[in-house]
Amino acid sequence: MITKKENKIDVIAFSPHPDDAEMGCGGLLLKLKDKGYRTGIVDLTLAELSTNGNPEIREKETKKASKVLGLDIRENLKLEDAGIRNDSDSRIKVVNVLRKYRPDMVLIPFWRDRHPDHENSYKLLKDSIFISGLKKFKTDLDAYRPYIVISYMLHYEFKPCFIVDISKYYKRKIKAVSSYSSQFYSSFKKEETTYIASKYFFDIINSRHQCFGLKIRAEYGEPYYIESDIKIEDPLEFFKYLK
Repeated sequence: MITKKENKIDVIAFSPHPDDAEMGCGGLLLKLKDKGYRTGIVDLTLAELSTNGNPEIREKETKKASKVLGLDIRENLKLEDAGIRNDSDSRIKVVNVLRKYRPDMVLIPFWRDRHPDHENSYKLLKDSIFISGLKKFKTDLDAYRPYIVISYMLHYEFKPCFIVDISKYYKRKIKAVSSYSSQFYSSFKKEETTYIASKYFFDIINSRHQCFGLKIRAEYGEPYYIESDIKIEDPLEFFKYLK
């Protein structure tokens, strides 16, 4: 059984917790949506172990952020928070999403980060993406493997393979991230001032995006890592942004 064409989502970002994809690739999702692509986020957990807030609050915040991003779909696989594992049951859940929506591009966290769920989700997602393309791995849907897999940056910085100009979309990206008022600095009463709830956290985020933007002669840039080699037909045309 092949998924109906109208159910296809061009780009899916997998997010260990609701708010990670907004932070890591919100600008690109907004930009691609503006270009006419169908976009979505699949959260792996409900973030039930977050120091501040609770799953009910997080669900409301997620709906608010999804509206800002203009997503076509948002789903949650309800894996164990702080317990993401690369096991058979988890892989099947990811494979079913890939085969259902058949995205051309998938966005996943970088392999190294401060939160174990971020690192563990990378391995789970990378393996699931490969397995999803195996015809003999049987589910109710036909085999499918996206041809573009890109990693986005969360807490730890890496040397990006490319940077996307998100200057036009940066304010909306931050609006989507700020929808999670229970997690980040806001008037929401916190049980504890965590690293991301510090009033200085957004200073770090703003500076990072401005720094990467400067590297590509833009106001704000969003960094990405891809394991595939990048083909350039016309270097003179491609690098005109450096003039």
